[in-house]
Amino acid sequence: MSASNRNTQQNNKRKKYNLFQMIFRILCYVGLLIQFKTYNSRRKIRKLFAPLGQRVKNALRTGLVQPVKGAFCEFRDICGEMAQIPAKAKALGKKSRKKHASSRLSRTLALLHEERVMHKAFFAGVLNFALPVICISLLAGVAFYIISSSHTLQISCNGKVMGYIEDETVYNDAMVLLRQRMIHSSDDYKSTLAPTYTVASVDSGMNLDAEALCEAILADSVNVDNAYGLYINGELCAAAKSYGDIQFIMESFLDKYKTGTPGESVTFLGETQIVKGLYDADKIVSSQRFEKTISTKRTETQVYTVVQGDTAESIANIANMSYDRLMALNEDLTDAPEEGTSVLLEKELPVLAVQTVRNVTVREKIAFTKKTVKDNTKYTTYSKCVTKGENGIREVVQQVTEINGVQKACEVLYSTVVKEPVDAVYVVGTKKASKVGSGSFAWPVPGVRTISSPYGYRWGRLHRGIDISTSGIYGRTVVAADSGTVTVKRSATGYGLHIIISHGNSYSTCYAHLSAVSVKSGDVVAKGQAIAKVGNSGSSTGPHLHFEIRKNNVAGNPMNYY
Repeated sequence: MSASNRNTQQNNKRKKYNLFQMIFRILCYVGLLIQFKTYNSRRKIRKLFAPLGQRVKNALRTGLVQPVKGAFCEFRDICGEMAQIPAKAKALGKKSRKKHASSRLSRTLALLHEERVMHKAFFAGVLNFALPVICISLLAGVAFYIISSSHTLQISCNGKVMGYIEDETVYNDAMVLLRQRMIHSSDDYKSTLAPTYTVASVDSGMNLDAEALCEAILADSVNVDNAYGLYINGELCAAAKSYGDIQFIMESFLDKYKTGTPGESVTFLGETQIVKGLYDADKIVSSQRFEKTISTKRTETQVYTVVQGDTAESIANIANMSYDRLMALNEDLTDAPEEGTSVLLEKELPVLAVQTVRNVTVREKIAFTKKTVKDNTKYTTYSKCVTKGENGIREVVQQVTEINGVQKACEVLYSTVVKEPVDAVYVVGTKKASKVGSGSFAWPVPGVRTISSPYGYRWGRLHRGIDISTSGIYGRTVVAADSGTVTVKRSATGYGLHIIISHGNSYSTCYAHLSAVSVKSGDVVAKGQAIAKVGNSGSSTGPHLHFEIRKNNVAGNPMNYY
C-alpha cells in the first residue's frame, strides 16, 4: 500500500471519530438540560401547591378529624358514665328508706335524665345526623320493596279466580288453545267465558302461561274429560280416550303403504304429536271414528293466476274439479278469462299424509343407432342392411317418493349398463343413375322367362309387347330394363297401373298391369333397379307383366333385343 493511500485512510478514520465525539457531546448537553428543567419544574410545582395541600390538611383536621375525635371521646365518656349508673342508683338506695323496685327505677331514670341534660349538645348532634340517615334508609327500603314486588293481573271467569297472568295476551293465547282443544264444543259455551282483570301483587313464579290457563279453564268446566289429541303441524285433528288405540291406528296407517323394499322409509308428512289433556267429554270420538277421521280428505282453497290460453274448462281440468263447481266458486269467471285473473280452486288433500321413499331398480332399453357405409359402385337407390341392430339394456336405480301411494317425484340415483347396444349397419349406394341408357336391355322380371303371349297380332289387332307370366308371379319384382327417367301412369282400363321409362337415346320401355310401384314420376333409375310389382290391373286376363320396347315411340318386338 502506498503512503498516500495510508494517509487517506487515517484521515477518514479521524473524521469519523470527530463526528462521533460531536454527537456524544450534543446528547450529553441535551440530557443535562432536560434534567435541569425537570428539576426546576418540580420545585416550582411543589412550591405552588404546598399551601393548597396544607389548607386541605388543616380543613380535614378541623372539619372532620377533630369533630370525630371529640365526638368519639365524649361518646366514650358517656358510655363510662352510663356504666356507673347502676352503682350510683344502688348507693342512693342505701341512703333512702324506700326499698321497693319502683324507687330504684325512678332513681335510675333520674340519673339517665341528668346524663341527657349534661350531654345535651352531643345527643342533639347525633340526632341531627341520625334522622336524615334513617329517613333515607326507610325511603330506599320502600323503593326497593316496590321495585322487587311483582304486580300481575288476576283473571276471573264467571266469578271464579282462574289464576294470575302477566298480561291480556296470555288469556288470548289460552282462548286460541281452548278453541283448538274444544273443537266440538258449541259457540255458546265459548261465549260464556267473560274474563275480568284485577291488579294483584304476587310472586312472579305464580304466573300462568297460556297452556296452564287453558287447562285451568277446562278443569272448571263440567263437560270435559281426559283424552289424547292428535295434532298435525300444530292443529288438532281428533281426540280419543285410549293412547294405545291411537298409536295402533297410526302404525296400521303407516303399514298400508309399506311394500317391504329394503331401505324403504315410510313416515308421516308433517309433524305429528299426541297430546294428553282435557277435551269435551261428549264429543271425544271412538277408536273407529278416530281411524275414519284421519283416513278422510280435507278441502283446501288455493288461488290460481290465469295465463295466456287458459279457459274455464282447462283450469277445471288442471285442478281436477268439475266445471260447475269452478263457476260456483268464481261467480264473475267467464269461459275465456283474461290473463292475470285470480281464480279460486278447491284441492282435496289427505288429513294425514304418509310419505314413502324407496329405491326401485328398473330395466330400460338403450336404443341402437343406425350407421351407413357408402358404396360408390351402387346406385343411390341401393340400400341394404348388413348388420341388424339390437337394443341394449341398462339397470336404473331410482328414488321414488310417494304421498299416500301416489308418486310425486322420481330421481335417478345411478345406472349400470347390462348389455351394450349393437349398431345397425346399412350399405347405401352413392353412384348416381344416368338419364341416358346404355342401349342394351336387362330382362324386366328376374327369374321368370316364360312368355305367355308374344309380340304380334292376336284377336284381330297388334299385340305390341310380350306378356311375361307364370304361376305365382303376382307380386314379383319388376326391374328397369335400362337407365332413364320414370313416368308413372294410372288408368282403370287398358294398361292399368303402368310405368314408362325414357332412356334418353330414342328408346323407351313400358311396364303394364302393375300392382304397385316403388318410384315416382321424374325419378332417375338405374338399369336393374327395382321399380314395381307384377299385378293384374287394367284390362288383363290374369297376373302378368306386359313389357314393351319402343324406339322413337314405336313399339317393336322386345325379343329382338335379347
